[in-house]
Amino acid sequence: MRINRHDRDVLIDLLKSSEDRLIDLILHYANQEGYTRYTSTLKEAWRLSIEGLTTAIVEVVERSDMVPELNPEEDFSSDSATRFGVREAQRHRGRGVNLSMFLGLMKYYRQSYVDLLTESGGFDHPESVDLLVRRFFDRTELAYCDEWAGTDAEAQIKELSRNNLQLATEKNKYLTLFESLSSPVILCDENGKVDNYNNAAGRLLLGSDTPGSRYYAEQRNDLEPPGLHHELGKMKQKGLDHWELEKRYTTPEGERTYAVQIERMLDVSHKFAGYTILFNDITETLEWGAQLAQINREQKQLIEDLNSTRQQLVQSEKMAAIGQLASGVAHEINTPIQYIGENIQFMQEAFGELLETAKMQLNLLSAGEEGSLPRERVVQARSQLEEVDLDYLLEEIPLAVSQSLDGVGKVSGIVSAMKDFARPGTNDKVDIDINAAVMSTVEVSANEWKYHAEMETDLDPLLPLVPVVPSEINQALLNVIVNAAAAVRECAERRASKDKGKIKISTRRDGAWVVIEISDTGCGIPREIHSKIFDPFFTTRDVGQATGQGLTVAYLAVVKKHAGEIALLHSSDEGTTFEIRLPVKAGINEAAERKLWRQSGRFQMGYPGSNDRSMKKASD
Repeated sequence: MRINRHDRDVLIDLLKSSEDRLIDLILHYANQEGYTRYTSTLKEAWRLSIEGLTTAIVEVVERSDMVPELNPEEDFSSDSATRFGVREAQRHRGRGVNLSMFLGLMKYYRQSYVDLLTESGGFDHPESVDLLVRRFFDRTELAYCDEWAGTDAEAQIKELSRNNLQLATEKNKYLTLFESLSSPVILCDENGKVDNYNNAAGRLLLGSDTPGSRYYAEQRNDLEPPGLHHELGKMKQKGLDHWELEKRYTTPEGERTYAVQIERMLDVSHKFAGYTILFNDITETLEWGAQLAQINREQKQLIEDLNSTRQQLVQSEKMAAIGQLASGVAHEINTPIQYIGENIQFMQEAFGELLETAKMQLNLLSAGEEGSLPRERVVQARSQLEEVDLDYLLEEIPLAVSQSLDGVGKVSGIVSAMKDFARPGTNDKVDIDINAAVMSTVEVSANEWKYHAEMETDLDPLLPLVPVVPSEINQALLNVIVNAAAAVRECAERRASKDKGKIKISTRRDGAWVVIEISDTGCGIPREIHSKIFDPFFTTRDVGQATGQGLTVAYLAVVKKHAGEIALLHSSDEGTTFEIRLPVKAGINEAAERKLWRQSGRFQMGYPGSNDRSMKKASD
């Protein structure tokens, strides 16, 4: 009988993809019919037989499209497809399995393959495929029957003796391994009595220091595992397969705590019904855990103390900046106040002189109206007018008034800028005009830069409103502007130049960002410290001249509070440019401060050195 190409291909694919299913089928029959009493019940122990049989069947199919038949003149043992069956027969015979038992088991192997064909389908001619599988097993059975019959009794006894010695050696190897385990292990029967234990269990938990004493004892059901009677009873009562607990035991090594794992033995044939109990000494682990917990508590407290100190330092930096700013504002206000005061004093004196002159003129008018105006009184009035210098007063008084009004406007502008800069009473984000914030900061910081630099602004009038905490952003702008002014001043001193430098501030829209650039014509920041400029407490100035918190405060305000970015765009001996980016949509970056302190190297925390741009992004 011939098998078509389609059925051959389907059969080959089915056998190669169904190894686990075939193992399940043969194990089902072996367990159901009692064969597992004499062999292993683990699936992997059956895999070798399934692999060998499948490979042999595939070889038959690939070799010919004909169903193999049973020729009476044929030597089946010479067929390469049946050699695996011969080897299997020899292997089982060496274990003491007789021919009838082996033939019976092979019938269930055959049935497993036939069942697989039936439940899978997909063949054009299933009867041909079924016959091929059956003929394969027929030929295999004939081959190993022939081999079995050809082996005399003496050879079989020698073979059995060799295999028994090998099994004894294998048993001793695993018994030695069991006794050598450093962790205690106890094997219990289905009633919870100790069937065997290794040397570690005997020495530490059961008061025995003789390896193998339990395995070779005649009486093996008189001992209970220490302190686990309740747990084993519950497992048996509820049908549980697994139980974990911690238990403390007194051992020759002192008080020890063990993680105890109780497992029901995995054996579908029930030859080894019972439980395995594994003891894992976790005494040191628990002690280390307690020490680690204490260290974590101490570190947490240290971090809290450091954060508190940092917050105090940041607040101190802000207060110092406010103090410096207040001094500058006071100086800025003092100048117009001085000339307002001087003008008022001048106008007070002038008013007195004009008042005396007016009185004399009134007296002259009264005398003229009465018709008695002596010449000497007219001369006296003329003399008084010459002393007062009326032309001078009429020219200077309007100028003094104008100057005073200008001074009042100047003071009013400074006060208004200070109010816009401070924005007291809110820590919430509000929509503000960034250009106005820039101008108010420039105004209140004028005393820091006006003696050393010209201020230039290039502000985009079409900027959208940006949601920010005004005082935080103003503080950030102030710190960068003050740094720029200091850079210009220090560069001029270094070069002994009397020329003013320049500070330029520009704003623009860039997609979802509002960008502020602040550049100066100072001597630049050395390349080797670009990565440190935002680090807490880092400064290049002498001790006492700076706290190293200015740019850190700016970083926290921009990056943490507003999920923005602050970067050193470039720096050279021609000057430096910083860029601040604020998102048009409100955001916050909680991780920014932690990363700043963790990676800066200060107190094992801080801001890292990055690339040449020293970019501090919200994505950090």
